[in-house]
Amino acid sequence: MGEVERKNLEKIGITPSMKKIMIQATGFGTGAGKSFLVALLCRILKEDGYKVAPFKALNLTEVTFLKDRREFGYSQVLQCRAAKIEPDFRTNPFTIKPKGDGLFNIILEGKCIKENYNPEKGFLLQVIKNIFTVDKEREKIKAKIKECFDDLSKEFDFIVIEGSGPVRIFGLGPFSSLLEIGNMEAAKMVNSPVILLTENIDSVPQTLSYLNQEERRLIKGVIINKCPVDDFLEIGIKEKWVNLGLKRLEKVYSKKVGLEVLGILPYFEEITKLPDLDPISPSEKISLEVWEEVLSKIAQKARKYLNLTKIYQIASTSEI
Repeated sequence: MGEVERKNLEKIGITPSMKKIMIQATGFGTGAGKSFLVALLCRILKEDGYKVAPFKALNLTEVTFLKDRREFGYSQVLQCRAAKIEPDFRTNPFTIKPKGDGLFNIILEGKCIKENYNPEKGFLLQVIKNIFTVDKEREKIKAKIKECFDDLSKEFDFIVIEGSGPVRIFGLGPFSSLLEIGNMEAAKMVNSPVILLTENIDSVPQTLSYLNQEERRLIKGVIINKCPVDDFLEIGIKEKWVNLGLKRLEKVYSKKVGLEVLGILPYFEEITKLPDLDPISPSEKISLEVWEEVLSKIAQKARKYLNLTKIYQIASTSEI
């Protein structure tokens, strides 16, 4: 941990222990920037001296990675690279891989448990019932997810968790129930505080309205993504005034939604030039060399836009 961050944490009474934080999205969730923010936090935390790992319980993606005969989401490889650790299937224990023509591979702990499955014949629920007992299929999957998380928690002192899609998703049939495993169910499973990521602060109250009391207690703050900071600078507004404006917005938005705004991230043009970090459909893989160069630059820029001391404080809370 960096000396400055260590002193800041000591001032607020935080002692070193295994820390965790989860990023979930408002709205539709896909494309909100969760994968990028998790990678960004992994890099910043690594630079501050933490041994950090990413974690995504469930990933619906066509773009995967194969290591030691274990297959998992490529976005977790990018996040592992951000954390400067080797790619690890445990960072994405449950993967659903679209294969085209309406078929899917179902992957658990890096192993394909059902290949080219047709959702019209019952989709995942029936797949799992064929493998596990009828009454305990979801619990079996959750147990495997928890086992991977617990293994990582023994090896790392900070885990940054990514949700799957939005906090709540409706109208997608079996996917709606399934994606819950990767969101609030995962947060409750590992008792992790949650930060909401949004591009529209007005979507936060609606998102909170979907949650029950137990789930809402886990939500500890909001980060706003893709603010057009450069647009203000380009028209001649001085950076100090832009920064003051962002701080004012944080206070206004915090009061509006009843949650502390922990940062307003600018629109990073470097990211827009890359392929999607975590695509559902077939997509080009981001070169790890290019990714390393881009992420290193952005991490330095992003620090001044995030309330890292507060994020560390939330992640270090033993009782949520």
